[in-house]
Amino acid sequence: MRPVGAANPKRSGNPATRASATRVQVAERSRGLLVRLSQLPPLVVPVATLVLMLVGLLAPVYAAVPALLLVGAFVTWLAYISWPVLDSTGRLLRVVMIAAITVALIGRISGWL
Repeated sequence: MRPVGAANPKRSGNPATRASATRVQVAERSRGLLVRLSQLPPLVVPVATLVLMLVGLLAPVYAAVPALLLVGAFVTWLAYISWPVLDSTGRLLRVVMIAAITVALIGRISGWL
């Protein structure tokens, strides 16, 4: 069985979709956490992410920044390990999500959001 996020280099003609050694290592180290997350009830992760985003957008800055950093780190981690198996639409969606979280974080820190 291939590690999560690892592309099959023999079947993948596009070098951009091959998983690097670092990405494979991160995916291997993440396997236990991914298994635990997949064993949770289906709505736990999306609801927790939504709650953290709402805290990040509505709470005072001292609570908002850690919440947005946590959501940003989680989304970036998932995007990183899944990148080789995503199509262009999936990749674009991940980039937009990370950009939106980054804009929200900058907006909260600077005080315009």
